Amino acid sequence: MHQDSVSAVYLRFAGASFVAFAVIAVTFGFLGAGLLRSTREDAATRATLAYASPLLRALETPNGDAAARAGATGTGMLAEPYRAVQVLDAKGAVVYAGGSALPVRGLPSNGASSTLRSVDGQMLFVTGARAGAYSVAIAQDNAPIQSAISSAQRTLAGLVAIFAVAAYVALQAAYWLGVNRLIKTYRRLLHLYNRGDEIRSSLDMQEVVAHLSRDATAMARGEYGLVALFDEASGDLTLQATYEHAASSVGHHTRRIEEWYLRRCVVTNTPVASTQSAAAYRPIFGAALDGEGRSVVMACVPIAMHDRPLGVLAVLRDARRGGFTQSEIAGVEALASQGVMAVEQAQLFAKVRSHANEIELSYDATLKALMAALDAKDEVTEGHCERVAKMTVHLARAMGLTGQALVDMERGALLHDVGKIGVPDAVLKKPKALNDLEWEAMRKHPLLAGLMVSKIGFLEGALPILLYHHERYDGAGYPFGLAGDAIPLDARIFMVIDAYDAMTSDRPYRTAMSHEQAMEEVAAHNGKQFDPDVVHAFAEMMASRPELRHAGGTRVLIGHDDDHDDHEDAVA
Repeated sequence: MHQDSVSAVYLRFAGASFVAFAVIAVTFGFLGAGLLRSTREDAATRATLAYASPLLRALETPNGDAAARAGATGTGMLAEPYRAVQVLDAKGAVVYAGGSALPVRGLPSNGASSTLRSVDGQMLFVTGARAGAYSVAIAQDNAPIQSAISSAQRTLAGLVAIFAVAAYVALQAAYWLGVNRLIKTYRRLLHLYNRGDEIRSSLDMQEVVAHLSRDATAMARGEYGLVALFDEASGDLTLQATYEHAASSVGHHTRRIEEWYLRRCVVTNTPVASTQSAAAYRPIFGAALDGEGRSVVMACVPIAMHDRPLGVLAVLRDARRGGFTQSEIAGVEALASQGVMAVEQAQLFAKVRSHANEIELSYDATLKALMAALDAKDEVTEGHCERVAKMTVHLARAMGLTGQALVDMERGALLHDVGKIGVPDAVLKKPKALNDLEWEAMRKHPLLAGLMVSKIGFLEGALPILLYHHERYDGAGYPFGLAGDAIPLDARIFMVIDAYDAMTSDRPYRTAMSHEQAMEEVAAHNGKQFDPDVVHAFAEMMASRPELRHAGGTRVLIGHDDDHDDHEDAVA
């Protein structure tokens, strides 16, 4: 995860949480302030009624005049902070009053109530209550009550603000720590995936084990790493790769090892951790582990697929650095699980490659057999096929062809005259000019070659040269009379090479041309017998690579060339 995107996410969260905390704090502040006001007023009401209770009890005394009782009981009623008192009977008549005159309206019919009223231009807190047949109203100075309420509200606001800030900071810290932990986990998983993807992309076993040993050592902060593979058939454990962190070097091996901890890891299919003398590992890592009395700690994890052991992956480091943590071992295990598929496919690829090599050998044997049959049939062109095959590959590469196309063209060039095996010797080796019937037989050899090779699957790519190497760019060739781009590029390239080699080689009816004469002849048939693009590329190649020029042969054999145009145009 990119750091900029993480910061942006955090800033958005910080802003949103700040707004949320601000709204919550303001809401709680208002609710708390109202609750404090109500609580303070209720407390003032209860205190007032408690203060007035002696008066109410005196008024309810059944003996004596109510006013006299009120006067006697009310003595001293207006102590601070009270400003006025008033008693009404059931008919609403004032039976007792002290201090300022209070309005009689609004007194409760039962229970108690409190309200803020203006009396003689002063705001008073008036509490009223009902006691039997009498109602009492007592007023007190509102300033102390409001001061207490404001002080409590300020205290509450401060506490709410402190709590909101503390909660906000704690939330940001928790979020940041959580995001960082998530980022670390994400990066570790992404690193594991990328390493695993890189490992799985390789089909070569040496590359796979090199990646595993190096990456496991780095992931567990080790100093040495190794990979050993298990052969289930023989039970052998073979060391494949070692890695030394200090030298950043990977060593490749193919030798059996019998270290008990590696075999135990394979057999039990569980991680193994131990501390041993460094001398126990010296046979594997050599002088790098020299040191008197030195100890190393080792973590070894299995490489297994569905409980089928494939090998082990181990990391080592100096014991003075402490043992491996669970997270480090878990990282090596995760890497080993990533490497399972890579090891499996590399082993399969090695088997396929081995089979392919065997098949390739059988291909070579087939080609050699066909070449031997061709050489036995026509001694005149002995060596011609090898020369044109080499030159064809050079020219094809110069024209941008690569890979399997070059292989197919080389095989087609080697076998281009294999169809002559089906031409009668009397025609093939006739020293004189051929009649029309004999030319008809000779011109069938490309079709015979195609028929023979079509039965051999791996030579299918060679068919364009075999079938079309006697076609001409102007359409006057055989056996199909193709012209221009209708002739496969393989055949158009080969035609130039075949003609050049034929002209610079001795034949029974003429001596070899020089390189210069042959190049002039090729240029003369540009656009007629040969593709102009191929002739241009051929001329550039021969000019830049003089070592490819044919010096001409001196050997003259009795025989016959297969191309009637040789007699007419001096081009094979």
